[in-house]
Amino acid sequence: MRIVGGALSGRRFKGPPGNATRPTSERVREAIASVLYSRGAIGGAMVLDLYAGTGALAFEALSRGAERAVLVERSKRVAAALSRSARELGLSRRVEIICADVSPDLITRHGEHDLVFVDPPYADIEKAHGILESAAPFVRPDGYVVLEHATRQPPPAFTKFVIAQRYRYGDTGVVLLQPAPPEPSDPLTEAHEERP
Repeated sequence: MRIVGGALSGRRFKGPPGNATRPTSERVREAIASVLYSRGAIGGAMVLDLYAGTGALAFEALSRGAERAVLVERSKRVAAALSRSARELGLSRRVEIICADVSPDLITRHGEHDLVFVDPPYADIEKAHGILESAAPFVRPDGYVVLEHATRQPPPAFTKFVIAQRYRYGDTGVVLLQPAPPEPSDPLTEAHEERP
């Protein structure tokens, strides 16, 4: 695995052994990073990487100026490889690795983030969608969620997020999400509630 851009551009890390993960390709990582950079979403960001796998998305963001990253991975073997990769890249002090299943409780327990990467197994896209909806709000109002999916299997419609952009890179689809703005309150209802 190789970091594509930023301060660590060209640096390599081994990643987990075997076929335990489905790494995001360099082409897609570069495209995602360019989109986020153009929107001012990376510099100083607090990153949450769900279904972290190789950690390449979070490491790429840290290389390009993100402040810290929390990586969530359920496999102990893959989580151990993430720790090794963070050491190889000199990122250990900026990375927290959690070995656990992704759940709404786990997400909300770690507060709000500026940038969230969600790259579940393609077969789990509907489950991941439900978790994201249940855990909202865990993204700051001006933050982003980057959700990867198979182009043939897009996620269901969201209610807690709005789609900022959709991208397609061969068999990989990427949806850029932002928290849905709060619904405007009804001034008549508010006035009625404020009466003594």
